[in-house]
Amino acid sequence: MTKTQFVKRITHPDYGQVYQFYEVDEETQKEVFVDPFDAGLLMLATEEELPEILAITSKRGADASGYYMGEKFIVQKGSKFAASTTAKCPKKYVKLREKLILEGLLIPLHNQLFLLEDFEFDTPGTAMGTVIGGWGKGPHDWKETKKGNA
Repeated sequence: MTKTQFVKRITHPDYGQVYQFYEVDEETQKEVFVDPFDAGLLMLATEEELPEILAITSKRGADASGYYMGEKFIVQKGSKFAASTTAKCPKKYVKLREKLILEGLLIPLHNQLFLLEDFEFDTPGTAMGTVIGGWGKGPHDWKETKKGNA
């Protein structure tokens, strides 16, 4: 007995765009709602699939974490950026910080700037400079986090 699995996107009056998961029995052509995890339509990440989480801190208040996604570097939601920049901070980092603030992704919180969503940077160096608000020494300053200390 062969079953085809598919997803329908519908507009719910209260919840907006939602997804319904179905299986169709090829013999009876009956559509049946399915749990997407039980049916294998969505897979939970296993520990091997999780990216290596790196972290950076600075004396001026930065405390951020992130990971590589292909050639890009993702700084994770909840990361804290230094509240100010150094006098020699490159303008591209200052402008990027201003952009994040204006878009409402970076908000002031207890003498730091709090990141509300994961944000993709072109390089780990750009991510570091933006997070610490100054010059960084390179991607080697993103350090591997200790397992179990998340």
